[in-house]
Amino acid sequence: DAKSRQIIILRYFKDKTQIQVAKMMGISQVQVSRIEKKVLKIMKDRLSG
Repeated sequence: DAKSRQIIILRYFKDKTQIQVAKMMGISQVQVSRIEKKVLKIMKDRLSG
């Protein structure tokens, strides 16, 4: 979804910390961490085939 996409862009292409991303998006650092972990697992699973 759009929120997950934005988190990955900010974290990996804009070099922001989880805390910076959380403040920018108005969510907690824990939420950022969970969403990031979920998205990375999905990406890994898709790349693994």
